[in-house]
Amino acid sequence: MEKEVEKVSLNKCKSVLESDGSKYSDEEVLEIREFLYKLAELDYRVFLKHKQREAEFEKEKQKREEEDFKQAA
Repeated sequence: MEKEVEKVSLNKCKSVLESDGSKYSDEEVLEIREFLYKLAELDYRVFLKHKQREAEFEKEKQKREEEDFKQAA
């Protein structure tokens, strides 16, 4: 079960998006906000997977170094 996050308010999103003079309907703002949250979730999952692979690589590297050390002794 995924944790529900408190999202940035519609008014704040609209303010940021329209800061360059553009105009967006509430529906467009909601769609953009949802897209950005999905993109952030995807990026976070990629980050976690990368960290997991780094940890696995480091563990395997240490294991190989220990084996090499034992063989050299």
